[in-house]
Amino acid sequence: MSVQQSLFVLADPGKCSGCRACEVACFAGHRAEKTKTVGTITSPVIPRLYLAKNGGICMPVQCHHCEDAPCKKSCLTGAIERKDGVVVINERKCIGCRNCAISCPFGAIEVFSLCEASAFETNCSRKVTPKIVFKCDLCTGETEPACVKTCPNEALRLVDAQSEIVDKRINAINAFGAYNPPAQSAAAASAGGAK
Repeated sequence: MSVQQSLFVLADPGKCSGCRACEVACFAGHRAEKTKTVGTITSPVIPRLYLAKNGGICMPVQCHHCEDAPCKKSCLTGAIERKDGVVVINERKCIGCRNCAISCPFGAIEVFSLCEASAFETNCSRKVTPKIVFKCDLCTGETEPACVKTCPNEALRLVDAQSEIVDKRINAINAFGAYNPPAQSAAAASAGGAK
């Protein structure tokens, strides 16, 4: 996938049923070992997007890959970088300070200990365990993000913010062009013509 500066995944809460297929697809797409069935997974399912529910509304929340990313600006170690327009995390540099999670306006970043993120219990014997940050990376290297491909209701779509803005402007112009002002009365028309 050729990623431009303004791409991100947009959710339509009117179409989302809360099935969590996007979360499972995201998790499976980022695993080193390919998952055959859910029953074969021995580690916790940790996706890079999070289904949020409030009342009758639910929708996935994920990184918008902001142009002036607050998470990147708040990172103390430079672990958050922009590569080909995608805001990514260099896990080797991350110290788990959580500044990025706090500064994200969408709540799209989650911090876990390696014990929570790993199937290997041997790492969990330490008193202090290293932290790791998870967030959407647009499935870099794939033709389309796993969540978008998997959603059964087509509630997710990959959008280019700049194209969306241009399309909205064109739609507004077309709507204005379709506007037919009320016909003037014959008297008003003749008065206007007499000037």
